[in-house]
Amino acid sequence: MATDDDNRPELGPDERDLDLMDGSWEQQYYAGARRTRDWRGIGVGIALLVLLAMLIPVLQLFFQ
Repeated sequence: MATDDDNRPELGPDERDLDLMDGSWEQQYYAGARRTRDWRGIGVGIALLVLLAMLIPVLQLFFQ
């Protein structure tokens, strides 16, 4: 299935390729500004869930 983009002649790089031509993608990629997961925070969250899962039944026994 052909689109309008397939029928246009190739005129060279366009505005979508500017980051490749000026090297700005390298600066963003290697600058360390990429978002990463905070595994320590995820671990603390899971540990709190496990702790609450153990404490809630015990507390329910005392407050019946």
